Amino acid sequence: MNLARRNVVIGLSTLAAGTGVIGGSGGFNSVEADRSFEIHVSGDASALLGLEATNDTIAGMEPSVAGGNDTVYFAIKDAEVNGDAAVNENAVTEFFDAFSVTNNGNPDINLSIDLPESINGVAFTLASERGATGPTDLASETYELTSGGSISVDLRIDTTSGGYVEPTSGNSYQFTIRGVSV
Repeated sequence: MNLARRNVVIGLSTLAAGTGVIGGSGGFNSVEADRSFEIHVSGDASALLGLEATNDTIAGMEPSVAGGNDTVYFAIKDAEVNGDAAVNENAVTEFFDAFSVTNNGNPDINLSIDLPESINGVAFTLASERGATGPTDLASETYELTSGGSISVDLRIDTTSGGYVEPTSGNSYQFTIRGVSV
C-alpha cells in the first residue's frame, strides 16, 4: 500500500466516522424509568440545615406530635391578650441571638431567609456583625455558611412609620430559611 492510498483510506474512515456523529448518534430525546428512593427526616437540630431556638424570650422548640419532628417557633404576642411580651409601637426592638443555624451537610451553602412580601420592618441579621454599619440581613442577602459552620441570628423589628404591621387576628407570618449549595 503506497502513501497516497493510505491517506485516502484514513480520510474516508475519518469522513465515515464524522458522518455517523453528525447524522445521529442513535440517542433519545426522552426516557422514563422507575427508581426507588428514601428521604430521611430529622429534627431541626440534626437536619442538614440545623435550627435551634436560642433566645427563650421569643423562640422555642415545639415538641413533635405522634413521631414527627420538633419545630422551632417564634412568638411575639400582644401582652394585653396573651400575657406575653410584645414589641413597642413606634420603636425598633432587637432580640439578640434569636436562633442559630448550623450547616450539618457536606457542601458549603448560601443561606438566606424568604419573608412574605406583605411584611416590612423585619430583619434577620448576623449576630457576629452586631453593632456594625449595615450588617448582613439574611432577608435581603445571602451568607456563605461553610460545611460544619454555625451562625447566630439576631431579629430586628421596626414598628416606626412604614415599618412592621401585626398580622390580622389569629394569623401569623411565616418565613422560609433557605440553604442552597454553593
